[in-house]
Amino acid sequence: MELEGSLEEFSVPEILQFLSLHDANGVLRMKSINESVGLSFKKGKITAAAHKGEDFFFSINEYILRIGRISEDELEEYQKEAKESNVSVIHLLLQEKKIENPELREIILFKIQEIVDEALTWDSGRYSFEAGESLYSSSIISVELDSNALVMEGMKRIDEWPQIRDVLPSDSVSLQSKEKPEIDIELGDNEKRILEQFIDGITVGELVKITGLGKFLTYSAVYKLIEIGLISRVEEEKRGDDYIDKELIQKYKVSYTTLFKRIVLIGFILFNLFFFFQFKLDKLNHFIRDVKNTVQRVDK
Repeated sequence: MELEGSLEEFSVPEILQFLSLHDANGVLRMKSINESVGLSFKKGKITAAAHKGEDFFFSINEYILRIGRISEDELEEYQKEAKESNVSVIHLLLQEKKIENPELREIILFKIQEIVDEALTWDSGRYSFEAGESLYSSSIISVELDSNALVMEGMKRIDEWPQIRDVLPSDSVSLQSKEKPEIDIELGDNEKRILEQFIDGITVGELVKITGLGKFLTYSAVYKLIEIGLISRVEEEKRGDDYIDKELIQKYKVSYTTLFKRIVLIGFILFNLFFFFQFKLDKLNHFIRDVKNTVQRVDK
């Protein structure tokens, strides 16, 4: 079964559901702007995922590093040993008991969900399905995930995303702690992990990179901490007479080319209005002059 087409005509959820329904075996590849995603299917189940583009999506090796199971020096040593021994870093980590099978499986499941979540936000791009192909065919841990369940969880997250983006519109939003929380509430594990890594002035994007929670879960946890009142956006604390809202500037920012086009358009309109009224005035003068001549003849 070979498939190829546009995401505008066949959406990501529809593609995933179609492949699940037909017990597909192969690799679904999708590309949107500067990002690409690959999903491996076996009898309609998703068994692996890969992402290229945005730097918030770490490899499993990098993820294990960021959650503190190994240090950077250890990762370098394992990578060197893996290359010399012609085995994977994961194989060595399992062998050295740096990570156990159940935890590695949970990491793989998390990474697949994270990549599917990202693909579900795409409304444009191209897709193709290569029957018989597979990703990470030599992987030590095998997983099989129901794509419909992944889509349902992903769509739930997407529904929350606009509200989060209203508060955290970009990765460069800086944050700082607040002394008195506005709401007394028990924190979840994700919120606790954010606070463990938190320093004043850190950006949301930096938290995504160091917490290992992934993009959505990091944004969601930061949003909850802001709602509770434990942290705030830096600009909210620094508004004053000299404050310039960068988002407002960006919203109304106009390029020189656009500005020139608008000036030319306005000039053209004024030019035409001038001649229109000039023409009307000339006709009015002629009319008044004709009326005067007619009145003078009648008087005579």
